[in-house]
Amino acid sequence: MEGGGHLLFWKFVNTIILFALLYWILRKPVSNFISNGIEAITTKFEKAKQEKEEALKLLKEAEKKSQEAKAEAERIIAYSKEVAQREKEQIIAEAKQTAERIVKMADEEIEKELYKAKEELKKFAAQKAVELAENKLKGSITPEVNKKLIESSLEKL
Repeated sequence: MEGGGHLLFWKFVNTIILFALLYWILRKPVSNFISNGIEAITTKFEKAKQEKEEALKLLKEAEKKSQEAKAEAERIIAYSKEVAQREKEQIIAEAKQTAERIVKMADEEIEKELYKAKEELKKFAAQKAVELAENKLKGSITPEVNKKLIESSLEKL
């Protein structure tokens, strides 16, 4: 057993030497690998954190712009309503003025037509009066009266 114990001892020493050599050879590459992996994870984490912060910042800016757009839309709507009300009032005022002008023109036209009708009535009345007077005179003028009227007219000349 001494040979078996001795063999075990050398296996143990070889294993320790192997581990020591592996440690000594792989210490820097493994350390660098682990260090680089940690750095990569840390870098990715920081980058993700920055992207999150940037996304939150962009979200806040977008919300602010959205609120500004809503406020601008409300201002535009209020202004449009105000302009529409003013235009409505202006159209109503113009329509009233137009209606008043039309009524005034109609009144003037009525006055003109009334004046014409009165003038025609006067002419008609005068013509009828002349006709009646002629008829009356024709009936009352005898040849003697006619002779006297002619002599009287000649004397005046």
